[in-house]
Amino acid sequence: MNYLTKCLCILVVVAVVFTLGHSETPATCSIVQGLPGLNGRDGRDGAIGPKGDPGERGERGILGPPGKVGPIGETGKTGVTGPTGNKGETGERGVGLPGGQGQKGEKGSPDVESIKKTMALESQIASLEKKWSWIKSVLLFDGGKKVGDKVFVTNGQKENYATAQNICKEVGGSLPTPRNEEENSVLQEIMNTKGGSSLAYIGISDSQEEGTFKYVTGENLNFTNWGQGQPDNYANTEDCVHMYRDGKWNDIPCSQKLLVICEFQ
Repeated sequence: MNYLTKCLCILVVVAVVFTLGHSETPATCSIVQGLPGLNGRDGRDGAIGPKGDPGERGERGILGPPGKVGPIGETGKTGVTGPTGNKGETGERGVGLPGGQGQKGEKGSPDVESIKKTMALESQIASLEKKWSWIKSVLLFDGGKKVGDKVFVTNGQKENYATAQNICKEVGGSLPTPRNEEENSVLQEIMNTKGGSSLAYIGISDSQEEGTFKYVTGENLNFTNWGQGQPDNYANTEDCVHMYRDGKWNDIPCSQKLLVICEFQ
């Protein structure tokens, strides 16, 4: 029962008592149930109480994911060079493997044996030069011809090109290689005076490369005296060269037998 209902009930009791005092008929009090009252307003918040004691420390949580990489910082400035430190003590000598072979040293002064060998070689050279001078004299006496530093001589034999070249090599010479008009004329003279009716080979051929004539030494020609229309490599068989009686040259098969003239120098 709310506050308003209680007040109404008290007033009714008072009225009944007052009436009974002036009436013979007893009065009755009927209680009437009133409507429920409205809800009251919420009360105001009380004053903030004092701070409580700290609670116990909880358990350590799970490690969180790593954060993002921060930006690269600026390069610091080079510091001032410090003073030179004192020289340290010499360390103990290590045990290492033997080193590789060093570079070849400079040639020392010649010893006595080397000097003796040099003198012996010089003596042999002088002896050979003297003998060669004698040989040239004999060749000239036997009908050879000298021009410049060369001596041309013939044995009067007739051979093919290869055999003629071997004969000259065996005695230290080679087939003649005329390199100017004077040498060519001397060969022409020997051929006409010592060869009878035979023509003579000269040391020139194109056996290594067709159409490219070279001396037997492998050198390129520096003088030529070809006859008219020569060389013509007739029937594709002419790789060697001989001299006509007028001194002109012609290519010819190497198998023909012609006068052998050798050159020495």
